[in-house]
Amino acid sequence: MKRKRGLEDLPQELVDKIIEDLDLFAVKSLRLACKKVCDRTYARFRCFFESQRTDLTSKSLKRLSLIANHPKLATAVRCVVVLALVYDLSELDRTLRIKRRRVYQRQGLFSLTLEPQASPEELQEAQQTRERLYAQMQERDSMIRNETDLQLLADTFRSFGKLNTLAVEPAVSRGRANHELASSVHEWYTIWIRAAQVYRTVMLSVARSGVAISNLHIYTSRASQRCSVPTWDINKHIPALLSAKFGRSAEHIKTISLSISTKVETDCQKIAEARAKLCETNRAYYQAGLAPSAGLRFDNNPAAVVAEGNFPGVARLLKQMPNLQRLDLHLYRTLWKGADSYAKVFSCLVEEEVVLPSLRQCKLRGLYCDETSLLAFLRAHPNIATLELRSVKLVSGAWRPIFARLCAMPLLQRVTLQNIRAPPEGGVVLRERMVNLGPKHPTAALHEDDGIPSWSADNRRSYPCGGGLMVHTRTFSREEMQRERFEFAEVPDDALVMASPAHHRFFTSNQAEYGPP
Repeated sequence: MKRKRGLEDLPQELVDKIIEDLDLFAVKSLRLACKKVCDRTYARFRCFFESQRTDLTSKSLKRLSLIANHPKLATAVRCVVVLALVYDLSELDRTLRIKRRRVYQRQGLFSLTLEPQASPEELQEAQQTRERLYAQMQERDSMIRNETDLQLLADTFRSFGKLNTLAVEPAVSRGRANHELASSVHEWYTIWIRAAQVYRTVMLSVARSGVAISNLHIYTSRASQRCSVPTWDINKHIPALLSAKFGRSAEHIKTISLSISTKVETDCQKIAEARAKLCETNRAYYQAGLAPSAGLRFDNNPAAVVAEGNFPGVARLLKQMPNLQRLDLHLYRTLWKGADSYAKVFSCLVEEEVVLPSLRQCKLRGLYCDETSLLAFLRAHPNIATLELRSVKLVSGAWRPIFARLCAMPLLQRVTLQNIRAPPEGGVVLRERMVNLGPKHPTAALHEDDGIPSWSADNRRSYPCGGGLMVHTRTFSREEMQRERFEFAEVPDDALVMASPAHHRFFTSNQAEYGPP
């Protein structure tokens, strides 16, 4: 009797097409059919291991270690994502205290919040969930004190030997099935404290393991809004990184994206003392949840804001990456005042003589700079082909010399400007001024991305004001740079912003990305 042809008899191309939409559970079941099917589906099976996640709990680290030490699956892993996991018990505590639960309903453009009475079963479930999360918090704190997570992660990276991408992202656990965004946490200091802890753990693990990493992303994904590493913490850990020979891994890094922030208190004891003092003086205000920043900001402590330890860390870190090709540096402002002093973060790149000869793509977001330092940086990196300056503020000088330098860079092909700011030229700095990016002599040139004129009234790139149209975002090709020479239409300094959906969208998105919280 002639044997029926099965999956194992088909050409490999057809097998791949048949199983390309199967999930991991289905592929694992299929591989149990016979050895030949197991071999034919191995490539698809390996795809499920390309990206791995760990939240630095003992269970997830051990799982990652098993994969790293597997003779075949270890080479399948290309990306490891480390989660800075924060346990938020506030919602559960509130439910148990007032015996009501929150229910969110969306009706068209509006959302409603209902608070029906919680049943005894729901209260019991909330209590059990809280106890489980609290136990996980205790385990995490124990691992931090004993540096267990640091040693396990370093051993795992050493077993991998080589990774294409290492990313660090925040996540919030409230006991639900899925993690939530960091921006959803009202008490944002918990995000900053955990972000600093995980940054130290990951960077020291990389240094001790000597793992070769091509791409390093630290709190720059879309899920990382309102989460950064204070520059003070970056500088504080530099000696430990250097003693652990971080340069062995750093020399392999081709891409780094790093989100930093202005000074934030990350000492839990000092935060608790400040909040206890506030609670004594104004208990109602604090308990109403109107002081999420108490004990965190240094607006009233100028000495701490301008302390030298805030500034050179980023430059010293980048100096360890001589083969860097792509740089994305983002600054989140946690201060309401005094942030201009953080122009020293960028000037330290010049003072520390940071030169990246292979740099081709550079993205600066939310930084404070002075004209001299920015010009020196551009002169030191003449091979940049793509440059993005987003929400960059000049604290001294003017943009005109910088624009002239951009036009003179021989390899520069594309420049994106967004919300660039400078003090009023030739006057005393009373308030920062946004540079209008609308062309001085408009043409019908189309934007290469979507066919929309780059100077037009596109509400994604402009909003109306009393002096005309304020264009806050533009992308320039090489031809546009040479033709327009960054000559922009003038808008009076005292021009009033007109209320519009476009301006509201610009303002809220800018604050969400660059602060303050």
